[in-house]
Amino acid sequence: MTTAQDIRSVRDAARARLAEAGVWDVDGDLAALGERFLTGGAAAVARFEAAVAERCRRIPLGHITGSVEFDGLELVVGSGVFVPRHESTALVAWAADGRALPREGVALDLCSGVGALGLALSRRRPDARVTCVERDDTCLQYLRRNVARHEGVLGTVDVLAADLTEPGCLDAFTGRTDLVVANPPYVSPDVRLLPEWSEHQPRAAVYSGADGLDLIRRIARLAAAALRPGGRLALEHDRAQPEQVRALLHGDAFDDVTTFADTAGEPRITVARRADQEGTP
Repeated sequence: MTTAQDIRSVRDAARARLAEAGVWDVDGDLAALGERFLTGGAAAVARFEAAVAERCRRIPLGHITGSVEFDGLELVVGSGVFVPRHESTALVAWAADGRALPREGVALDLCSGVGALGLALSRRRPDARVTCVERDDTCLQYLRRNVARHEGVLGTVDVLAADLTEPGCLDAFTGRTDLVVANPPYVSPDVRLLPEWSEHQPRAAVYSGADGLDLIRRIARLAAAALRPGGRLALEHDRAQPEQVRALLHGDAFDDVTTFADTAGEPRITVARRADQEGTP
């Protein structure tokens, strides 16, 4: 029989191991692992200790627990997919505003991954039609599971399997889209990351060319073509990139380009308005 004292001892030992491994949120991870695994006696203790060992190897918490909470939705995640960050919910809050997305508007979530931005937007704005665009087969499996899992609280959500680097990938949306959101890969190879990102997240979901901006440049061109005049684009990027992102958006295609902070206070989100004149960068 496992007593309360035994559980406290197990938790204390786990806390020490997590701290020694360099995990940055020991108490938060300990609580999540305990809630997920530490119920059911001796067998549960063994599962919990195995999960702690995985976290000590800096495997992302979501890959261990199998889910992550994002803007009121519990999303299924796992090995091989990028785990959404809570900090990105600031982008969702902006996107759901009526000034960014009109009633019954059309929205695209590019580089959708497991669907965090698109599904959270649909939950907040069920009147809109959201299309989540993703190319990776593993991500698409999780994305479709998450759409089905939350069907009762979402509006119309479509899933499009498409590679944004392929010509014509978004031709069906040309000139008829009100909002484009994206949290693309944006890290350059010379940036030093924590092991959770550098070793355990899919490289294609993290890195994007020599300066980290290759896919953002592509998204800017795609959004310029897809958006109606006056439509909005919202991008997440690295906290060191706001000036570069604003510079590549300024021009004939976009105006009203602004950067604001994510929920951690970092300048990671840049938004822009599709200019009224025709033409793409």
